[in-house]
Parts: sequence; structure tokens; C-alpha cells
Amino acid sequence: MPWCARPICTARPSMLDVSRLQAGYGRARVVHDFSLSVGPGEVLGLVGRNGVGKTTSLKAILGLVDVFGGTVSVRGHVAGPMSPVSACRLGIGYVSQQREVCPELTVEQNLMLPLVANRLSTAAVDGAYQRFPRLAERRRQVAGSLSGGERKLLAFARIMLLTPSIYLIDEPTEGLMPKAVDEIGHLIATIARDGAAVVVVEQNLALVRAVATRVALMNNGRIEATVDSLGAEEAERYLGV
Repeated sequence: MPWCARPICTARPSMLDVSRLQAGYGRARVVHDFSLSVGPGEVLGLVGRNGVGKTTSLKAILGLVDVFGGTVSVRGHVAGPMSPVSACRLGIGYVSQQREVCPELTVEQNLMLPLVANRLSTAAVDGAYQRFPRLAERRRQVAGSLSGGERKLLAFARIMLLTPSIYLIDEPTEGLMPKAVDEIGHLIATIARDGAAVVVVEQNLALVRAVATRVALMNNGRIEATVDSLGAEEAERYLGV
């Protein structure tokens, strides 16, 4: 995947630190002693087989599932009990696996929503159109009629309008055509080069190898190792490929 060189990451203070997080659903504990650290300009790839707790870990950081222990620190400060609202205020953006857009609204209305909800200037939409010209072409089109790749770009654009400094991205290329995968890879690399810290859950090994500055290997609800690059041995052990 030559289109996307890995971002250059130098040693800088961490943006997001998660320490010994334990989380799940009711009495079912899915995440055990989950810890990670990611700095500005860094892309941390989070990989593992289905069901090991990758998505639950991201949701736990955001306070979307039950958290039983551990801490989340943003820019060196413990965040306390997290919620989606507090995460947004702390500069954490979440791109979920579901491509969450409002299908009955137009592209432009979808872009306006986060700005209006956060009392921000809607003039920022013009900047989104410059970054995503395809969305500009489809601004009057309802989101439900977009392709899967276009809906994913719209989901990214909505989050980027809030200018987060930390991105949590869950399975961004699932079900997408190769051209759309390339676009998402370019986008993630650009976000990191602009100085954001990125954690991305992804099963596409080519994309992980292209954009990730480090790769966290997850199994049984915890990160077992972190490597600078994903080799064949790690891919076989943690992904079965």
C-alpha cells in the first residue's frame, strides 16, 4: 500500500494514557487490565481476533460501557469518570464502526449538526468541503443514498469539524472497496501528521502496516505486547492470518 507513508513520530509527551482499565457489560467483564499510551502525531494500531475486547476498550475510554476500574488520563491529567460529553470536551473524537450519520438528512445537514450542537460557527463546513470535495459535490444529497465509503468519509468529516486532538477509530475500512480503503488510509495518516494522537482498531493488515507507528497486540481483554511493526508471526498469532 505505497500511497500512505507511516507518519513520523518523535518522542513527545503522551496525549492519552489508559492504565489498567477494566470494563464490560453488566456482570460480564470483557476488558482486563487494558493499558496504552499514545502521543501527538502517533498512530497506534490495535489488533486482535474478533471478540478479544478491542471495540469495548474504545467504548470504555469514552464511558459508553460499564467501567469497573482503571484510569484514563488526557495530557497528563486523570480524566475521572468519562462520558461521551466529557470526552468531547477533552478533545477526544470517536469514529465508530457503524458509520454513524443521519441517513434521512443531507450531507450538509449532517455536517451542520455537531457545529450547532456545540454552538460553533457553521462556516467551518466550507473547510470540510475543501478537505472532502466529494462531499461538497453531494452536499444536497441525503446521506442514506451515499456509498459505504462516502458515508465513512462523512462520519470522519463530522468529527473533524470539532478539531479533536485525540482520535479513537473503530474498524474504519470494514466492508469498503479498495479505493475507499486507500482514501481512509490517506486520511488517517494526514490526521496524525497534523499532530493528533490516533488509536485505530483495524483488521486490514496492509493498512495497519502502512499507517501505524506502533501496533498493540490484544488478546483476552488486554494488550499483551506492543511492537514497532506487525510481522508475519504476530499476524498469525493474534489474527490467525
